[in-house]
Amino acid sequence: MWKDESNLRMQPQNVIGVKFPCKIRLLSDSVTVYAGVGFEYVKVGSVTDKDLPEILEAREDKESRLWGRLKSGAGWIPLDKAKIIINEQ
Repeated sequence: MWKDESNLRMQPQNVIGVKFPCKIRLLSDSVTVYAGVGFEYVKVGSVTDKDLPEILEAREDKESRLWGRLKSGAGWIPLDKAKIIINEQ
């Protein structure tokens, strides 16, 4: 069963202990995907919840904003636009 951690804000200290890859739920209909960690990188597309997004890792940009690398290989998304779903095993 999957548990929605809606109170988990996407701050660096909040991903400590998260096992990757992990599923995410987007907070909007569509989130822009970037080629790298930061808004200065090229926009390469978008992702929706229908894509069943998962992230492989999380990194901070130079403004300490947290980003997730999509398992699909499409690129990176800002994790303030998503909630991590933690697998209860």
